[in-house]
Amino acid sequence: MKKHILTYIISTLCGTGASAALTALFALAAYAVGFRRDMAGGMAVLAYAAGCFVSGLVCGLIKRHKGLVSGAVCGALMLSLTAAVSLLTGNFTGAGLPGRAVCALLAACTGAVIGVNRRDDQNMLSMQSLRLSRK
Repeated sequence: MKKHILTYIISTLCGTGASAALTALFALAAYAVGFRRDMAGGMAVLAYAAGCFVSGLVCGLIKRHKGLVSGAVCGALMLSLTAAVSLLTGNFTGAGLPGRAVCALLAACTGAVIGVNRRDDQNMLSMQSLRLSRK
């Protein structure tokens, strides 16, 4: 059971890091090009979806089975992490929660299914050392 929990923690951290890196990259691009302020929401959704996708992908590459279930768990973890940060910063309104939930679950499930169905000879991340759930 600890191996599964560690897999979800690793994948959520990878997804959060990817989301943060893309948010910083989009902020830098917006500053350099001079995008309008109303375009920030679209870039935030793209960064969040990409982070959820990476979270599901890493989980699928590590576990190698049950892609939809693993993706749903990763999406729920990313969503709960986002909601917790929003609550702590005082920016939580609840209006965008259903949209975020759909975005997180779709992106994470897609990433996990792709990660599970990826053949070992195509494994770009060389996850042999990180396969924690295999016996």
